[in-house]
Amino acid sequence: MQRFLPVDKLARPENYILVSLDRMRQARVDQGLTPFNAMPYEEDFLRARLHGICAGEMQAMEAAGRTLFDFPDAPWEFQLDMARQVWDESRHAEIYMKLLEYVGSYLGEFPESEVLWSCTQVDDPACRVAGINRGLEGLACDVFEQLIRLAQKMGDPVIERAVDYVLADEITHVRMGSKWMRKLTEGDPERLKRAQQFQENIDNLFNFSGGRTTQEEAAQVHQKLGDKEIEFDSTLTIAREARLLAGFNEEEIERLVKAASRSAAY
Repeated sequence: MQRFLPVDKLARPENYILVSLDRMRQARVDQGLTPFNAMPYEEDFLRARLHGICAGEMQAMEAAGRTLFDFPDAPWEFQLDMARQVWDESRHAEIYMKLLEYVGSYLGEFPESEVLWSCTQVDDPACRVAGINRGLEGLACDVFEQLIRLAQKMGDPVIERAVDYVLADEITHVRMGSKWMRKLTEGDPERLKRAQQFQENIDNLFNFSGGRTTQEEAAQVHQKLGDKEIEFDSTLTIAREARLLAGFNEEEIERLVKAASRSAAY
């Protein structure tokens, strides 16, 4: 079997659209939208956000499985953590598919970005977990916390509890990334630096030219969902508490906050 599998080899139904992040952004620009993820004031925000997460959970499941296959000489405990993550991500994908049905959507309604899978194309497991577990799954903690707050304001316990359940697992996955990034690079500061730089590149990709901030500083926008009008964060905020639980330190979080203040990714 081929190692470092390219994205065009992923198994998907023929009616699915799997595209690069750049193409997805351009498609939104062509529709007169912001080039980034669905914004809270957009009519299909909730469906689009849940769809993006569901596709991300599928790719996270595939990525953890590929990490097992791509690095057979990695420590047994590392392989065990990756196997556990495959199982967790498969449950998450099922949960989000049910949530898509709940909000009147379905998997395949929106294009799927290949951005998570692109992070698997690195030949060092320390970089792999730094980019996916700490970078992208750290971002997932921010997204999930935002969704939980939105569900609370909507008065929707189904979305709130389902996302909170998944968030608990994501914190564990980020913590595993923190543990193994440091453990695999013990005694090799240059390798640790490369892993951290790989993660920073991922973070910067989603901090593209200005806007993510702390919850306290986020501006509020009025959003109409169904027959309710609520106030909601205009940008994605950084889940400080979740990231601390996941193994980030205050210095790393402050770096994210400073980078995000120059970003408009959300």
